[in-house]
Amino acid sequence: MRCYHSGGPLQNGDIEEFNGQLCIVCPWHKYKITLLEGECLYQAVDPAAKVPNPTWISKGKKQRIHTVKEINGDVFVTLNDSPTFVESDYYQTEKFRATLRKPKK
Repeated sequence: MRCYHSGGPLQNGDIEEFNGQLCIVCPWHKYKITLLEGECLYQAVDPAAKVPNPTWISKGKKQRIHTVKEINGDVFVTLNDSPTFVESDYYQTEKFRATLRKPKK
């Protein structure tokens, strides 16, 4: 639900195609996260190149993903229960939730 980068609300993000991969785009900072693998994509440019040629590069898996299937109009979600920590997991911890409960100054 929350982007690995700063906790942006991914349910408000658009789904777009980048480099042939469907991605959700975080509405806060425009981070592009692949739907299949949870990888963050960015465009890199070789600063030594005379003519810049942007190339899509992966920062690696950053977002926990879950399997979603639609069958005859019903939606089924299989939660990813892998014990491997990914950066987006922080936003599901009690430590993060405590920051939401702190009174605003």
